[in-house]
Amino acid sequence: MNRRAPELALLTGVLLAVPIGAFALWATGDLSRSLLTGVALLYPFSVYAIYHDDDPTAVLPPRAVAVAGTLVGAVLVADAAATGGTAAATLRGALMGLLVAAPAWIYAVTYAPVRTLPDGRALLLAGAGGGVALLLAGLLLGTPFGAAAALVLWITGAIAARAAGFAATPTARLGAVAAGAVLGVAVLFAALFAGSVSPAAVLSAVALALAPALYYGLTVETASFE
Repeated sequence: MNRRAPELALLTGVLLAVPIGAFALWATGDLSRSLLTGVALLYPFSVYAIYHDDDPTAVLPPRAVAVAGTLVGAVLVADAAATGGTAAATLRGALMGLLVAAPAWIYAVTYAPVRTLPDGRALLLAGAGGGVALLLAGLLLGTPFGAAAALVLWITGAIAARAAGFAATPTARLGAVAAGAVLGVAVLFAALFAGSVSPAAVLSAVALALAPALYYGLTVETASFE
């Protein structure tokens, strides 16, 4: 394979994403959908470039990628809040923003020098706390977007914490899986007893059970070699 293939793939993604996203914005006037269209075109080429490049940081500096992902995610949240005008719409924007920003954050913590990263436990706690806030907001507002956003943030925080050097023990990971399952069932039973089983409650239960299970599945193979 040509050693320039990763860079060419990234350039192809940019050349597709920018004009098509700009055309979508001109044709529809919908900022969020236009940004998501551009990101959906760019990310597959970026993943290919990162995977096949021996040193992707030469072309994609981790800090710059994290800042860019954060800015685009923030624009999506702000646009959803401005156009929707409700807290539920803002949660929908938070989900879209996290779906865009999370891959950039994961790339940044994976490829940045470990000495420059925050403490892994702090990243894990930040992701957990933010996810709980999003999940509770979704339950209070009756929208499933809060739980979906929480799931994305929990997984992102867990992966980022591991990349920063935090490695939970196998017992702790299994305990988290069990606790997530118990909490998920508890949320469902609480909704049943309250007579308010809604998509928000169901997805919240699924997110609580799925997040630690996904983290366990993502880390069990590498953990077995520690």
